[in-house]
Order: sequence, then structure tokens, then C-alpha cells
Amino acid sequence: MLLHIGIDDTDSAAHGMCTTYIGALLIKRLAKVGEVEEAKLVRLNPNIKYKTRGNAAVALAVRTKKVEEAKRIAKRAVEEFAVFDDANTNPGIVFYEGKPPKEFNEFYHRALHSVVEIDEAERLLKAYGAEYVKYKLGRGIVGALAAIGAELTQATYEYIAYRTRQRWGTPRNLDVDSVLKMDALTFPLTFNNFDYRERRMLIAPHTPCPVLFGIRGVSAQVVEEAAKMVLPGEEIALSVIYKTNQGTDAHLQEVSRVAEVEPFSSVILTGEVASVPRVIPGGHVFFQLRDAYGEEITCAAYEPTKQFRNVVRALIPGDRVKVYGGVDESKTINLEKLEVLKLKRERLANPRCERCGKRMESAGRDQGYRCRRCKTKAKEKVKEKLERSIEERLYSVPPIAMRHLSKPLVFCL
Repeated sequence: MLLHIGIDDTDSAAHGMCTTYIGALLIKRLAKVGEVEEAKLVRLNPNIKYKTRGNAAVALAVRTKKVEEAKRIAKRAVEEFAVFDDANTNPGIVFYEGKPPKEFNEFYHRALHSVVEIDEAERLLKAYGAEYVKYKLGRGIVGALAAIGAELTQATYEYIAYRTRQRWGTPRNLDVDSVLKMDALTFPLTFNNFDYRERRMLIAPHTPCPVLFGIRGVSAQVVEEAAKMVLPGEEIALSVIYKTNQGTDAHLQEVSRVAEVEPFSSVILTGEVASVPRVIPGGHVFFQLRDAYGEEITCAAYEPTKQFRNVVRALIPGDRVKVYGGVDESKTINLEKLEVLKLKRERLANPRCERCGKRMESAGRDQGYRCRRCKTKAKEKVKEKLERSIEERLYSVPPIAMRHLSKPLVFCL
């Protein structure tokens, strides 16, 4: 029998832990009763306000004759390691025997793109006779079901190394030079290992969770070989390779107009820059985007996106762009990528006086222009070439600001 086990919402932003760790531990423990044929790490809607950390769920497909024992092992692992003391942590486990129905995959896509309630997951689970366990509010059954249903037709892989229990919460001491060498030898087959502009290593988290480091890449073999190049600085207690939807832009859906943009979704929208970008205290940059129907929406490049904001600041009204990003409760698009489709290359300006070179001023309504100094007149405005500091191409936020699901720029070209 092929038993699918989905787990979600066991970690805590404040107290650490990691759902992927419980998944890795389960793979080891389930070896006593069967063989895990597939391990998935599935990132869901990154805009959900009640997510614990990275909004990741795991699903394991285990081939076993001891189904009930496998379920008991999974329950014990969650009950042993989930952070029940955190009010925002509400674990859930889902068990399904056999091939998951297509409705589970449809549910995955809803959980990836919108807000899904617990009762919707329960109705679907009951309709197909799936067993599930709710702890506290049990919100985790949403991600657990979605992870089981996820068919990762576009997939990447992540090798994750975990620390020994006594090292949890202490500083990590990965050898930076070994990480740089690994990146040089494996990029772009591995990605988002290091942000060179910010001089920051990205494979190690800065939380008290069990993860020592994680390497993402295009195949299981690639990430496994890359991991061997890293000098960890401490003992690796456990490791796993997950098949994932990370780095695929799976969360983004193209919409044709502003009216189709929903809060907490992630969208791709084409339009025209309708306002001069403005900078507010804190360094955040905002502009208005107008669609083909004349409707407008606010787009934002927040301070953590660093130099990406320079691209946004360089936009002017009339530029045609395609924006990619998550939508907040106020329907502001938090930019992840920006594709400049057509730059405005010229503008209409008051003519310059041929005698003194000064810019002319309006002589009154329908009376043309005149030079204040020498009284020279002209009938109409003139076209002037605009020098632009940006190009017509795709731009992305830097690696340090990228979401887990965001496709690296190297894969978009």
C-alpha cells in the first residue's frame, strides 16, 4: 500500500522548529515499516498573514504493509516536536491511501494562490475518506492536504542538513569560502547560495531552527554533490533531499486587468506607469500602474529589495511594464520582478530660444511660447529625447529579498 502523509504548521517564527525537520526525521523512522518513495517540500501562498515561517508543508509517500504503524509513527513525531506553545502554531496531519484524486491537486493550486479555510479542507478529506488529525485549531490540515495533492511537474530540489539537538539556537559556523567555491562550481545548477552585493550567505538560516544549511538546485544529484563541497563547521545529525516547487514562480498567476487582482494573491499584470514614483520614509518606493481599462493599482518596492528600488525610481509615466508580485490586504502589489516592456524615449517640452538658449514660457492660452529675456516667439512645444538609466528587460529583486517560490532571474532569460 502506498500511504501519503502530509504535515504542516508545526514550526514557530519565535521559537524555531521546522516542518521539514519532522519530515526528515519521519523518513528515518518510517524505514522500520516501509520505504519512502517520495518526499515533497511544498511552499504555499506566501501572502497568508497567519503563516508560521516560510509557509512550507511536507508530504511523504511511503510504501508499507504496516499502514497503521506508519500513522502512529507520524503522530508521535508531530506530538514530540511541534511547537504547541505558540498560539499561531496549529499542526495538522493528513493520511491518504492510494493515488490522490485530481481534486487534491486542485486544492493545492487554491492553497497556492488564495486563502483556503479549514472547513474546506475537512469537507474534501471527508468526501474521499481520508484520515486526518487536528491539533489545536488544526489549520495545518490545509497545507498537509495541499502537499499531498501537489503534482510538481515543474520542480527543483533542496538538500537540507540538520544540526544535532544540542546545537539548536547557537550560532552557525559554515565555512564561507567553501560556500563561495561551491557556488562558483555549481551555479546556475544551484541557485540563491550567496548574495554578492550584500555579501551575505543565503544557505544558512538565522533562526533557532534545526536547519544547518539548505542548497537548492535543478536535480537531486546536483544538490547532493554541492552539499559535499560545504564545510559545515559542526556535525550534521540528519539530512534529506526534498522535491520542491521552490524557484518556479508557481505562486504567480497572470491577470488581464486590475479588477481581477485579489488581496493575498500573487499576480502578473501588464500596464502603463501612471505616476512619478514616490519615496516615503524608510526608503520604500511606490507608483501607480494603469491597465488597458483605465483602472489603477499601487505597486511597491520595499526597502529590503535594496538596489531593485533604483529601477523602480527610474520609471516615468508612459513607460509600459509587466509587474510580478504578491498582493496585500490593501491591494498593493509587492514587487518581486519588473519587466520593462517599452520605455518612453521622448517628451514634449517648451521650446528653447534660438538666440539665448533659455527655455521659453507660455505666452497665454493658444498663444504659443515666448522667451522672457529676448521676446522671441514659437508656436508649439517640441519633442526632446529622454536619456534613460534603465533598459527594456526583466529585473528582479536581489537574492536576499527573494521569496522561496520566486524563480531566479537566470531561469527567466
